[in-house]
Amino acid sequence: MSGFEGMEDLLQDFLVEAGELLAGVDNKLVDLEQSPDDHTLLNEIFRGFHTIKGGAGFLNATELVTLCHLTENLFDKLRNNQMSLTPEIMDVIMAATAGVRGMFDTLERGMQPSAADPAVIAALKQVLSGNAPAPANATTAAAPAAVAPMVASASGPDWNTMFQAVVGKPGVPDASLAATPAVPVPAMSHEVVGVPAEQVIAAAVGRRATDKPGATAPAGRRDSEKSRDTSIRVDTARLDQVLNLSGEIGLTKNRLNALRSEILNGHTDTETLHALDQAVSQLDLLVSDMQNAVMKTRMQPVGRLFQKYPRIARDLARSLGKDVELELVGEDTEIDKTMIEDLGDPIIHLIRNAVDHGVESTEERRAAGKPEKSHVRLEARQEGDHIVILINDDGRGMNAEKLRAKALEKGLISVDQANVMDERQSFELVMLPGFSTKDVASDVSGRGVGMDVVKTNIQKLKGSIDIRSTPGRGSTFVISLPLTLAILPVLLVQLEQQPFAVPLSMVREIIPIRAEAVQEIGGRATMVVRGEVMPMYPLNHLLGWNAKRPPAFGVLMQGIDQSSFILAIDGFMGREDAVVKSLDDFRPKGVSGVTTLSNGKIVLILDMKELFAMTGSGRGVPRSVFLLPQDQAA
Repeated sequence: MSGFEGMEDLLQDFLVEAGELLAGVDNKLVDLEQSPDDHTLLNEIFRGFHTIKGGAGFLNATELVTLCHLTENLFDKLRNNQMSLTPEIMDVIMAATAGVRGMFDTLERGMQPSAADPAVIAALKQVLSGNAPAPANATTAAAPAAVAPMVASASGPDWNTMFQAVVGKPGVPDASLAATPAVPVPAMSHEVVGVPAEQVIAAAVGRRATDKPGATAPAGRRDSEKSRDTSIRVDTARLDQVLNLSGEIGLTKNRLNALRSEILNGHTDTETLHALDQAVSQLDLLVSDMQNAVMKTRMQPVGRLFQKYPRIARDLARSLGKDVELELVGEDTEIDKTMIEDLGDPIIHLIRNAVDHGVESTEERRAAGKPEKSHVRLEARQEGDHIVILINDDGRGMNAEKLRAKALEKGLISVDQANVMDERQSFELVMLPGFSTKDVASDVSGRGVGMDVVKTNIQKLKGSIDIRSTPGRGSTFVISLPLTLAILPVLLVQLEQQPFAVPLSMVREIIPIRAEAVQEIGGRATMVVRGEVMPMYPLNHLLGWNAKRPPAFGVLMQGIDQSSFILAIDGFMGREDAVVKSLDDFRPKGVSGVTTLSNGKIVLILDMKELFAMTGSGRGVPRSVFLLPQDQAA
């Protein structure tokens, strides 16, 4: 028995709403750490915990109510100026919110949570009683030769020793403790005596900062691999629009049925046919509007994805002894709901990479003349029919030459490959499986996994990732994603009489190809377009077809790596919004999906990047491909 019989709907609503509230509380706590006297923030955090406690009460989650109540009392004392917020008290609060999140995970599995960790409860009671912990740097006594067990005295825990062990201050001899990305908390139960420091850390934290945060999917939606929230919250105004459009479509359908009956009864006069034409045009507009309205119901603010990252960045930075501020920009930007969960892991990896690899330690920044506080920026914005997400840091940046040397050392590339790599290609080495610039692996990074997963997951979403970096100034990772995975604007091109679709987002313009304008540079066919020399690639060459005649048109395209090229084709059929159907069971190389045209014909949607990688077309083709037989003879 789960203890929630007859309350499943209430539990699901609670998990969704309380999960968002807790994420908001986490963000506000990070802000509060920078502005401890901000009573507006304190009041908002207090109300958030109060709401969570109320919902837990309805579910009879007694232990969750107890933990929330103690934490709420602490916020109440802070907002009423009965105590002042210190870094040590903030660590206790962070451990408490981690405990609440752990209880959410238990509720998500349909079970009542067990009692909160005694160490966290003891720490909360200790602070509430007025026995606040001393600052971590209040004592600089030499650390013992080994991490000694911490014994709770009659008056309470030894805060100084415990805090140094948990935070990983210089006095801790075990370097692995300092590297463990944990939420530090000076906490210990009065009843526990002789507990090793490692156990204190594990008990007080409840969850490592770099672990993937628990999802807030309703109970019953978890499988053995990954929890996915398949529900969606939609603004009622958008649903009203869908309802109104469905009503209009219904009326138009009735009008078409009436006109059909008139025509079948012999009424084929001009007036009837004109009315039919108007009704069909009206239906076309309504269906288009309905399609857009339904697509908007799938769109969700990316802020719902972003809101968990400030806490993750804060905890990781603290565990590494760094001072890092994560700035969120463009949280109102909307993205397809189906992408949100799949973006979670890649962005976490990139933020961890920025905090661990990207930004320097406080000492390094001070020596380089930089502000001691590092700045990481997570931004989302819409550009045309794409969503762009940027993760930028003001850290040490990347050195292309050193990246090539490390890849050579690890045997990931050959000497010949290294010699022809430009800066952009060198930066992309960090996304090779097994690549790492760290010689010693830690709990955070250094095992050469993560960045390759980022690239793979982004490509699964039909997106791309680009890296820009300047040594000494920082790095930027740019993720570009289609606005939605269901509708893709495409340009229909022709090879012989066969149509193919290419993503319209890559198309800049269409130009005619004249044989005399084609030049050969380094064995590659090129054309000069407004002063820019561009390589030319015939579509038949990419597909491995034999050409019967030279291509007549060129599609000027922007590559995923921001370089431009000309795709040579026989003709084109115009633009269309393709309803993408994936080919999960059988997907030919170079094909990202299929769509159906208005005439019922099935068209393949080409994956240009995969086509280039598959055919090795970076080498280009000779000029003779674009000449008529008599021109070649001449």
